[in-house]
Amino acid sequence: YFPNAFTPDGDGVNDFFGPASIGLDDYDFIMYIYDRWGEMIFKSDNIHKYWDGRVQGFKKICPIGVYTYLAILTDKQADHKNYVGRVTLVK
Repeated sequence: YFPNAFTPDGDGVNDFFGPASIGLDDYDFIMYIYDRWGEMIFKSDNIHKYWDGRVQGFKKICPIGVYTYLAILTDKQADHKNYVGRVTLVK
């Protein structure tokens, strides 16, 4: 499951975007986040490293808006699962 919105405002509630499920440790994982112009702004190959709303390597939170994600999982049976969707960053 991937939420459709998050609020990276530092209040400890919904501050990060990433998959929410049980047993994801069993998967190989990579996730990309793209802005509305198609620029990749975040990449993670660690299932426990979620997007914090920043362009990777910068401190400022991205503007409010809709971002696209692509997550690729490979399970124990070597089945590939691709998840593509949109997430809204709300402040």
